[in-house]
Amino acid sequence: MRKQVLGLLVVSLLTACGDTVTNPPTPSANLTATGDGTLVVHPSINPAFAVAVETPLRVTETAGGSANWNYARMAFFRNGTETERSEIGATALQASGFGRIGARSNQIYKLIFRFNSSDFDRVDITLDFGDAKDGRAITVLVPLETFKDVGLDLTPASLRWSKLPL
Repeated sequence: MRKQVLGLLVVSLLTACGDTVTNPPTPSANLTATGDGTLVVHPSINPAFAVAVETPLRVTETAGGSANWNYARMAFFRNGTETERSEIGATALQASGFGRIGARSNQIYKLIFRFNSSDFDRVDITLDFGDAKDGRAITVLVPLETFKDVGLDLTPASLRWSKLPL
């Protein structure tokens, strides 16, 4: 009797397993960002701004998820008060081909921020993304010390994908 019950239990367990394949859940994105090279200061081709800063950024995704760009921001501060902000929104980032950060990617993006401030003592670079899995906001601060240097180029900076001189 005991063998019959054990045999029935084994058959039940094998039948319960069936041929169903369960895919692992899609992971959430995990993003980091650093400077990758030299910040290059240019005169701005757009007359509304004095300066354009070419900003090479390395964005890395390590968890196997993906994320969509929301914005990139460079903010200028004097004595703890924000004095100016330059922001590139999702539409402009998508127009440049920077719409999505792929799973397990490690890519360099060159962004150009324009501004007028010359009197500041702190600069913050912030990147914001939406997790493709659940829409969760992922905000990443880029440490300024990760850029190698600051250079000067007297050629006005422009972006070929922009309809207007950004």
